[in-house]
Amino acid sequence: MEKISLEELENLMWKKYKKQINFRQLQKEFLKNDDERIEYIKTELEQAYNEKNGDSIDILISAIYMFKLYSEKFVDILCKLTKEEWHGKHEDIVFYLQQMELPYTINCIYELAISNFEKYRWDDNFALVRKCCFALGDINTPKAKEKLKLLLQSDEEMIRKHAMKQLERCDFSD
Repeated sequence: MEKISLEELENLMWKKYKKQINFRQLQKEFLKNDDERIEYIKTELEQAYNEKNGDSIDILISAIYMFKLYSEKFVDILCKLTKEEWHGKHEDIVFYLQQMELPYTINCIYELAISNFEKYRWDDNFALVRKCCFALGDINTPKAKEKLKLLLQSDEEMIRKHAMKQLERCDFSD
């Protein structure tokens, strides 16, 4: 696997964003195939996590979306990142986990919903919690329902509303 720097990756993504290159050209410039891209991004995410490098996390999470890389190989590191306040990609991560709909991410998503990170306290609409509730609803298992019911016990009315909306929307079958 050829080594590319995060700066080179970011520059490529900007070229795509600015429509200077198309998706096929972007893919051609960044490794040979999705398996290599996944391994590269996973390794870089782990390094960024260890270094607490929020800028690198931003680039790498954006790359996951830009390359449409949906892989369970990212789940462990993404769940570790949900526990950390030093980066700004919590909503993107929970959206990714929502799209994956993996029952084994329920605890991770619930823990993020109740994290009460300082930087989200200003949001009286609780957008992050809302996204977590949607993710739990989309996973749609009895365990997800149990976590939503726990969120109904919140002191915050808006959190209770977000949880109730999912409890009413989903059937929570196995």
